[in-house]
Amino acid sequence: MQVKISPRRVLKVALLSATIIGGLPAIAAAQEAAAPQAASQGDTLDAVVVTGFKQSYANAVRAKKNAIEITDGISSDGLGRFPDLNVGEALQRIPGVQINREAEGRDATINLRGMPGEYARTTLNGQSFAYPPLLRDNQGTPLGAFNSDIFSAFVIQKSPMANTVSGGLSGNVDMQIAPALSRKDGGVAKLSYEHNTLGDLNAPAATLGYNKHLTDDLAVFGTIAYKKENFRRDTVRLNSYDYLTSAMTGLSPTQFNATYGQYFSPTACPTSATSYCRSLGQALGLSQAAATPFVTSNTGSKATNGVWANSQIRQYTRMNVGKVWSGSGGIEWKPNDNTKIGLIGFKTDRNLPDTTQYFLINTVLPSSTAGAGTVITPTGTPIQTNDGRYLYESYSFANMNALSSTRLYSQRQKSDGLIGNIDWSNDDWRLAGVLTASSGYNASVETEVDVANYTRAGGNGITGSLTTGLDDIGAFKYATAPTPQNSLTTGQTWTWGGPSDPTAFYNNGTKANSTNQLQIQGTESFAKSDVKTAAFDVERFVKFGPIKSLQAGVRLEREKFVSTGYRVYAYGAQTQNITSSMMVTAPFVDDFMGGSAGDYNRNWQVLNVHDFLNAVRPVTPYQSGGLSSQGFNIQYADSSYYDKNFTNENDVNQFYVQAKYDTEIFGHGVRGNFGGRYEDTDNTITTLDRVTPPTDSIGSSTAFKTDEYKNKYHYFLPSAIFVADVTDDLILRGAYYKTYVRPHPRQYSPSTKVSPAQILNSSLTSGSVNVYDVSVAIGNNKLRPYLAESFDLSLEWYNRPNGLISLAYFHKNITNRIATTTDPSILCPADGSTWGFGALSWDGTYCNATSLSSANKQVHVNATGAYNLDKPTTVEGVEFNIQQNLDFLPGFLANFGGSFNYAYTTSKSPAIAPFPGISKHNVNMIGYYETPKYGVRVVYNYRSDYPLNANGTYTGAARSVRARGQLDLSASYNVTDNFTLSLDAYNLTDSKRFEYENDTKVSRWVDYDGRTYTLTARATF
Repeated sequence: MQVKISPRRVLKVALLSATIIGGLPAIAAAQEAAAPQAASQGDTLDAVVVTGFKQSYANAVRAKKNAIEITDGISSDGLGRFPDLNVGEALQRIPGVQINREAEGRDATINLRGMPGEYARTTLNGQSFAYPPLLRDNQGTPLGAFNSDIFSAFVIQKSPMANTVSGGLSGNVDMQIAPALSRKDGGVAKLSYEHNTLGDLNAPAATLGYNKHLTDDLAVFGTIAYKKENFRRDTVRLNSYDYLTSAMTGLSPTQFNATYGQYFSPTACPTSATSYCRSLGQALGLSQAAATPFVTSNTGSKATNGVWANSQIRQYTRMNVGKVWSGSGGIEWKPNDNTKIGLIGFKTDRNLPDTTQYFLINTVLPSSTAGAGTVITPTGTPIQTNDGRYLYESYSFANMNALSSTRLYSQRQKSDGLIGNIDWSNDDWRLAGVLTASSGYNASVETEVDVANYTRAGGNGITGSLTTGLDDIGAFKYATAPTPQNSLTTGQTWTWGGPSDPTAFYNNGTKANSTNQLQIQGTESFAKSDVKTAAFDVERFVKFGPIKSLQAGVRLEREKFVSTGYRVYAYGAQTQNITSSMMVTAPFVDDFMGGSAGDYNRNWQVLNVHDFLNAVRPVTPYQSGGLSSQGFNIQYADSSYYDKNFTNENDVNQFYVQAKYDTEIFGHGVRGNFGGRYEDTDNTITTLDRVTPPTDSIGSSTAFKTDEYKNKYHYFLPSAIFVADVTDDLILRGAYYKTYVRPHPRQYSPSTKVSPAQILNSSLTSGSVNVYDVSVAIGNNKLRPYLAESFDLSLEWYNRPNGLISLAYFHKNITNRIATTTDPSILCPADGSTWGFGALSWDGTYCNATSLSSANKQVHVNATGAYNLDKPTTVEGVEFNIQQNLDFLPGFLANFGGSFNYAYTTSKSPAIAPFPGISKHNVNMIGYYETPKYGVRVVYNYRSDYPLNANGTYTGAARSVRARGQLDLSASYNVTDNFTLSLDAYNLTDSKRFEYENDTKVSRWVDYDGRTYTLTARATF
């Protein structure tokens, strides 16, 4: 297409495009690229004006080629939008990025290069800022808290330079807001309407933005975006599996051995965290000596790992309801040719006060007296799993603990801040200063109400059957009787369970005399962060051989993380106001899982939770104790109070120096930089320490004192990057660098807590020797950051305009990873006096408190704790990317284009701490067809199976996620030059997320979100 345009317009378009993808660093590159094209106003140039999908991919290729470091990114598609459901979904199109679909509520957390989200650093325009702080470890920044419309681009910096903000061991995710002077004058208005097929739920969204150059040297911009959240996730959770016992099956020892003994070991099993061996004695609840008379030739004749069945089944629906407000704005002034002064502000508030979780939780609870608790009767023939266990798919049951749990699960994520910068440069110097101030907030407030028809002697009347379906959710079958399974009665008198059972109320005085239980409890968790930074950079341009500039800088960073949390309980609730009308049949029962979960249980009742909570409040404070944010009594004896109330502060001083070079070697251009970064950190932790142990399950705030811990550490982080122009179109990049990640504050409990009560261990007690357990949760306020030494290599062939074929390799050697363990060989010091247990000894299996033991008594100390691993973890991978615009083809074929990227990632880690979250294979296939009038894009994403966090050991509780693929589609139509309609469709394959335990037949968790469609109208003015 021949278009007559002025060089001035070419310059402005180049600047805008570069800014959109590259943010502040890309402006200079765009200016350099565009300047040689400047000519007289009358020149005619051949130009292809690309918009929509083509522009987005062209911007990404241009930015990648111009960058020194190894980067990938996405930008607005030229229509002022990211055509994906959220930022996380969009970022997963980038090689090496994987979205975490186990993160509920569309939090949109991601893994980078296979590593958990906390290993990446999220920055804003290259600066540290306070995003909504994490409430759990192994998470990333909740990108779903931000409306993507306030951003211009997202860049993944995979090989950071010395002047890059540190803390991204896997890389930095830079969220970019383009400055005012680089923006084109005009406004944008956008209206969207989202439809979710699951539940037939709808949600509107709107964005309004305007950019204005007040003069040639002064500009302002502002964007505000609103989005309603109204979507649902349905889940079937097979929460736990247990081996069959005589108590569970209601059989006598002789009957049990005759029926199931062939699957159990006739002798005692070795103690091992990874062994599934189960003895007949364990199944009978007897010591080895007491079980020996029941051993026959049948015992262990087929297997020794036991025969298993599901022991808890949950049907679960989560409704996300709320809204997101996001905004950004800025002003930029260029007082002279050498100076720019700018200010950018942002704010986001994701408020989901009405998010609610609905559970149907039925649990097998056998009694120590065979047949007095839940009794199951397996049917069919058990199948063998690949870990050696045998597993029953189906069974019938009686006296199952039947519970309906309704949980108001309010969520709020906020972040706001200001970035002020000044830049001055001439032919010899460049000076830059940045000041930032930002705050983040995250709250998760769960208020849980459970109505239970609980297992009891004589039976509770609940009967039914279950078929798990193994690895096929369509074969799932589940039913209970009678109907309703759970109910409330108007005028019922409820009696509080007392200080030892504080969350419960019973309908007939005591638990033993009652038939129903009501529990009011919950967890409230809050975190607030503040980040303030001041940075100054100076660069001297020189001509010293290959060295072209010397650059140095200092950044001062002050971070404060305040954690608050506790459990709440039921005392003082106005239970006289409860009515039967508050419990109803689950409104989503007719379309649960979109009908894909076979013959699921429709005998499901839930609460109108707002009506219930409003009726039972205000509550009476317990013995002058404190009330929570929701007006319930705080449970001080619970570990949530002990662990989650602390402040963690970091004063970080950073200094760097680097040299940029540009030379030729054998006629080929070679450029890059090398340098180093020094950081020192003063860390102060202010936390609670228990003074007196609790006397009941409630405790008191007066049982704690405040302790302060101080840590100090420093690191030197070298880096070197080269870019070699093998040919004009073939580029070879290489990088070496060190970086580190500070442990997440909620990754540890700063103070050690001891539970000195000696609990009889009936399974180990035998003959005249009684075995007791005491427990210790070891505080770890001295945890050190984990470090990585990284090597990257990338070969990129820019085979034609806007085309790219690249192959990248990376290798990371990670030390000081943090692991949680219960291994007594690690956690059994010779002197346990600080725990109150005196001398300790490890006998190869147990940690023994020798001073508390005697000839007929043994006391085992069971400790848990987190520590820095002394063995390294390696992560390495290959990333292949091909991106082509086919405009060289004739006719309509010129409108096609697309990309394909593939990432292979693998890791080696100590057996005690397998690395979670890594999929070996990740594939994106993207194809588009675009004309000046309309465009269509189809995206298929595939992620192979990956392990979830095993909390330090590969026990039977460790889970993996099965491979999953998803097909998405985007289409747009330009009604006029200023008005566009677009339609986006997500998960057209109607894919589910499936978790399993060692073998896919041992299914654990199936999530279903359904399909989502978004219709958008956008106008520019």
